Amino acid sequence: MSDYKTDFLHEAKEFVEIMNQCFLRLEKGEKSAIDEIFRAAHTLKGMAGFMGYKNLENLCHKLESVLGKFRDREVGEDIVDILLLSVDKISEMLCKIENDNCDEVDCRLIFEKLYEIEEERVEKEVENANLKIEIKIAENCQMMGVRGLLILETLRNICEIKATEPEENKIEDGCAFFTVYARGNVKAVDEALSGVSEIEKYSIRELNEDKKFLEISEMENRTELREEIREEKRDFISRKSEDVRVDVRVLDTIMNLIGELVIIKSRLLQIASKHNIQELSEAINIMDKSITNLQDEVMKVRMVKVERIFNKFPRMVRDLAKRLGKRVEFTMEGLDTELDRTVLDKMSDPIMHLLRNAVDHGIESPKERIMIGKSEIGKIKLSARREKSNVVIEIEDDGKGLDLEEIRKKAIEKGLISENSNLSEEEIKMLIFIPGFSTKDVPTEISGRGIGMDVVKTTVEKLGGSLKIVSEKGKGTRIKINLPPTVAIIKSLLVLVNDQVYAIPISNVVEAVYVDENNWKKIHGSPFLFVRDNLIPAFKISEIFGCEDGSGRKVGIIVEKESEKFALIVDSILDQQEIVVKPLTGFLSKVKGFSGVTILGDGTVVPIIDISSLLGGDKFG
Repeated sequence: MSDYKTDFLHEAKEFVEIMNQCFLRLEKGEKSAIDEIFRAAHTLKGMAGFMGYKNLENLCHKLESVLGKFRDREVGEDIVDILLLSVDKISEMLCKIENDNCDEVDCRLIFEKLYEIEEERVEKEVENANLKIEIKIAENCQMMGVRGLLILETLRNICEIKATEPEENKIEDGCAFFTVYARGNVKAVDEALSGVSEIEKYSIRELNEDKKFLEISEMENRTELREEIREEKRDFISRKSEDVRVDVRVLDTIMNLIGELVIIKSRLLQIASKHNIQELSEAINIMDKSITNLQDEVMKVRMVKVERIFNKFPRMVRDLAKRLGKRVEFTMEGLDTELDRTVLDKMSDPIMHLLRNAVDHGIESPKERIMIGKSEIGKIKLSARREKSNVVIEIEDDGKGLDLEEIRKKAIEKGLISENSNLSEEEIKMLIFIPGFSTKDVPTEISGRGIGMDVVKTTVEKLGGSLKIVSEKGKGTRIKINLPPTVAIIKSLLVLVNDQVYAIPISNVVEAVYVDENNWKKIHGSPFLFVRDNLIPAFKISEIFGCEDGSGRKVGIIVEKESEKFALIVDSILDQQEIVVKPLTGFLSKVKGFSGVTILGDGTVVPIIDISSLLGGDKFG
């Protein structure tokens, strides 16, 4: 069985996510979610039985039993709380299986809670019953309604039926699972039901002195059960043979090797051009197409839908809002948007932190919202979309928004900026990303320690992305995260400053213009480029990095950062080509202005300019 353990855990975790999502839908009144939960719990139960994890199998079985009581009834928030706790217990078991290869987890409390909600549904109807009989008819039964009535007639011959769930007319219409509350003898009922065909399984519970039904007999149709287990095994093994799970590190290695091929290709092109070897150039062009196709295919494998991590957030937002006494309507959009798996995995924690902040800091309490004329239910939206060549992730709420004056005051109190600092509104907003900053006087286990937001900004910038905050006091906050779809191979513009080559990601470049006396302006000592009646702030790369300026005519590379345009002044443009990003490591990773380096075909190491940190608001005070 150890051969199947990894695949079992992978699929089991997917079913846990499905149950989490469906229980939240059920809470909102979507009855169709029950069928999806049933399928997930039933399949997981079969897989657990096949793998020999009996505790997990029993918990899934109990969950199925309880869900049967709510097919035609309303499910309240308190019930969903208990059902979600059972899913948490399943997750705990899976963790135990992964680490210790066993599912020995204490489930007594959750079983008690499940029994309680199961019993309280029919308490008034079964005051005089001493037996609770649960029956599941085989799914391949041709006349399920007739079979159900025959089972009831069999029971009436040996005991007194007090109530059924659902009602008898619904059992007659065709019901695969139903419960009978009766007064009679356990042994007689057991013997009678064991002789009835087309019953997949049944259980008998007897009322004890504490008025609780305790399970004292359970039988399953062994022929059908063995066939069901064989079917689960066939499905499980066939899924295992059809799917090939690849470690993301293997994909990273393949991507690095493709990157090396790209570098070698560039080198060969230089040699062919230098020595004018026509045959070599033709061969390289053919090879170039193959490398490009290979690169595209690997990129497709690396790309995953954002729903892979988004789906875990509704449960988190619900639980946190309830814990804080707030009411939140959480929605998600653009779940089909694709991102590089490495980028997406690294963005999981930052998104989670921003959502927690939205619930804790942003959304007001129901009482506060009503007092200021808002709906008592706050709204939070998480969305993803493609924008040009990048992916945009947004977290938006209709809460209290950012109080810029309070942020500035707290930053001065904490010594993060001086009192005479003259910051723009955008710069004040970005103060919340400084390590150690928090507007809360007393930290809690949720927030207030000044850690988290700086990690969000650092992570986004390391991925070559950018952040922008749009907020209005009393109206809400929207945080926009702009990310490259992948961080492995990017298209770039190679520029020359004196004798040094730099790479600028094409995703940041808007256009390029020659610099002359007609468009080069200085206003109050600050340089600007005058382009189509617009003044664009200009920065010389040579001055930023402290190197000598080259001679001759200059070129202005117009770049865009958070919807604002800037001009980077360089000596000339050398080429436009795909480059392999090599991240900076060690002490070099702290250097601002660069997102990494690349290696050209002739072996030249070229720094890749990070527009976000190069022109960012990192300097305050």
